[in-house]
Amino acid sequence: MAHVGVIFGGRSVEHQVSIRSARTVVEGLRAAGHQVTPLGIAQDGCWIDAVASEAVLSGGIAVIAPIELPIAPTLRHLLASGVDVLFPIVHGTWGEDGTLQGLCEMIDVPYVGAGVTASALAMDKLLFKRQMEAAGVPVVEYEAVRRSDFEADPAAFLRKAAQLPFPVFVKPSVGGSSVGVKKVMSPDCLETGVRFALQFDDTAIVERGVRGRELECAVLGYQKIEASAVGEIVPGNEFYDYSDKYLQDTAQLIAPAELRPDVADRLRESAVRAFEAIGGVGLARVDFLVEGEESVYVNEINTLPGFTSISMYPRLWALSGVPLPQLVDRLVRIAIDRHRDRRRLDEGIKEFLESL
Repeated sequence: MAHVGVIFGGRSVEHQVSIRSARTVVEGLRAAGHQVTPLGIAQDGCWIDAVASEAVLSGGIAVIAPIELPIAPTLRHLLASGVDVLFPIVHGTWGEDGTLQGLCEMIDVPYVGAGVTASALAMDKLLFKRQMEAAGVPVVEYEAVRRSDFEADPAAFLRKAAQLPFPVFVKPSVGGSSVGVKKVMSPDCLETGVRFALQFDDTAIVERGVRGRELECAVLGYQKIEASAVGEIVPGNEFYDYSDKYLQDTAQLIAPAELRPDVADRLRESAVRAFEAIGGVGLARVDFLVEGEESVYVNEINTLPGFTSISMYPRLWALSGVPLPQLVDRLVRIAIDRHRDRRRLDEGIKEFLESL
């Protein structure tokens, strides 16, 4: 069995969810027989030691308060941990956007989940949509604008975006937990929505509102990708926004979703295609918008989905015959296998260059 470092917390708005996810992951890893060292990150990005990290998870602490020190020296807690493999469960920016994955690559430690490129692609909604379009995976119609272009000629973009059927959703291109997202009912309110989204990122997306179902599928694997049963989110609010996700607890999570078998199969196939299109590894939750039973759109991919006691990712795999200890054990083994293969490639390149 491996010595696994579970990284949690972080600087994003999903800090508290990450802590709750980490508790579930640690429980599953220990049940599978792994040695676990928790590695917490405070709200200001400072790392804390293993003893303090364990206290956060076992003591029911909701947040890791800012340490108010330079971040770089606190990395010693990671570097001195002596772990064989890392299991990042830091949701959102500075966690699943490729930055933490880059750190893992730099220190040459195997890590669970997608690599730098796939993580960054999945986190950026505009890049993700373009990648899906290139791979022939359907996405909802949209228009996008950079801040500089919008400020230079807002009317031009608003005219173009107003050609989409209303209502529309306006979103920052990079971000999580539906922060900065507004549902806009008419062209009169479109400029306000775009300016609001641009408070959170330098690019805004205007997307046609889909009147349909929100469905989710979990994927798992490395050389061979598997898809789970399909679940459904029934929002408690007008749409599945930040309050609905984290504050009100009014959304319903239905698993498995009530679907015709052929529709469920189509969703699973699309989930695997989307995951492979970004070069995903390990795990992801693929979210869909479905109009009727024919129009299926990939909405987004979460490369480090929630692992709380009620989160859809572990729940869908449990329904598919993969209980939590087996699930996290497989993810650790995939991380080790991928790291071994990447090292082999690097060594092959070096041998080739030396032979020249």
